[in-house]
Amino acid sequence: MLTYSLSECGKKPIYRYIYECIKNDILSGTIPSGEKLPSKRSLASNLEVAVITVENAYSMLEAEGYIYAVEKKGYYVAEDMKAMFTGGIKAAEGNPSIPAAPSKKVLITKKHPRFDEEESSDCAVDQKKTYKYDLTMSSAGKGSFPFDTWAKLSRRILLDKEETFTRAPENIGVYELRSAIADYLYEAKGISVGKANIIIGPGTEYLHHILIQLLGRNSFTAVEDPGYRNVGRIYEANGVRVIHVPVDQEGMRTDKLPTKGTKLVHVSPSHHFPLGCVMPVSRRQKLLEWADQCDAYVIEDDYDSELRSDGRPITPLYMMDRERVIYMNTFTRTLSPSVRIAYMVLPEKLMSMYNEKLIFYSGTVSGFEQYTLAAFIKEGYYERHIRRMRNLGRKKRSIFLETLKASNLGKYVSFSEDKAGLYMIMETSEKIFQKKFRKILDEKSVKITQLGLYCYNSTPRFERRFLLCYGNLEERDMEKVIGIIEEAVKQSVKHGK
Repeated sequence: MLTYSLSECGKKPIYRYIYECIKNDILSGTIPSGEKLPSKRSLASNLEVAVITVENAYSMLEAEGYIYAVEKKGYYVAEDMKAMFTGGIKAAEGNPSIPAAPSKKVLITKKHPRFDEEESSDCAVDQKKTYKYDLTMSSAGKGSFPFDTWAKLSRRILLDKEETFTRAPENIGVYELRSAIADYLYEAKGISVGKANIIIGPGTEYLHHILIQLLGRNSFTAVEDPGYRNVGRIYEANGVRVIHVPVDQEGMRTDKLPTKGTKLVHVSPSHHFPLGCVMPVSRRQKLLEWADQCDAYVIEDDYDSELRSDGRPITPLYMMDRERVIYMNTFTRTLSPSVRIAYMVLPEKLMSMYNEKLIFYSGTVSGFEQYTLAAFIKEGYYERHIRRMRNLGRKKRSIFLETLKASNLGKYVSFSEDKAGLYMIMETSEKIFQKKFRKILDEKSVKITQLGLYCYNSTPRFERRFLLCYGNLEERDMEKVIGIIEEAVKQSVKHGK
């Protein structure tokens, strides 16, 4: 039986403290690979906590790949943990030196991505057309933004911070906001960051431009394929050569990363977009070993992590290596697309380079908005807003799932749900005429996105898979939209041999 002193958890949530204790015991070898863990009920009884507390801790460990569940038998520690982290947890959190891997030839093609071909085709979605049902917007829809609270804080900021409006905000962001972000990251995700290492910008695009200027244009940048396509576009537009690395069910294929010439890699380990997978700890360690070997940096895009509806937020990759990982996040997803505030946490070496080379930059985000957001976070409104958004997401997901089950789509369509975002992936059968299917939806004013549009090297299967972002739909419209999709599928079935 595992026994931990809960009096030592301090201000941390109990589930996170239990999670950290078990994780540390696994990494140090105290709990060996293959070991069966106590049942949730027995461990809860031993620690005198609620079963849901242990369940949340186990859920985090499972999502991150430290343990796995066997139906009707329980939870077991993942295999080869000791081999994975030679030397125990100190080696896991540091930068172990590893022998150089044999160099691989990397082919960089000049071809245009598949999404350019699709967007120019006669059946592509019209970007200028207004659609009645837009399933491409991964937001919570109308009524999700806390207007009353935001307006109240804005009025107060205008009165209390009058003197600040006569001077420009700090170039890396106002101290109050950087302090609020640092406190939030510690309380919500258990990571400790220096306030002086946080840079505020008007969206992640600006932050990528900062990294390009720090690291130069003479090296490769690796991005996920499929993935958020604008990342690669930004680097290519700035003259940086981009390598598109394939993604499987465990995230970016680290074995496909080149061993020479790459100084930056962009990943979303806690919630990959659009596939929704979580990178397990074994793959994370391989990624960090690659970065250490190649003297490269990893951009951790913590996309959508706050909106995870099942279990607790995944522990950031940043926790495993503060010297190699650049943590990046935005408030666009959790608040509103119009709130153009993002931030990144730079390792000490890069922060020193920034202070030496780019200190002349002026602040790029309105000080008024920064002070308002800082108050919104510090006074607990952001945490309550996140809880409300998660509850809203669970409710919408439940309704959408029930509506799907009540339909007859199952014959030619399969679905895989995403536990972090407000969308699902729909895969159509090979028996469906894709152009006809998309054309019917377009005529019925339903806008959906092909997964192939997020790929650089697409496959026929990605051309048959679609994102259905239901968060922006009103509940009363879900049945109508699924009915239209069902009718489009029926009309697009290939008949005969």
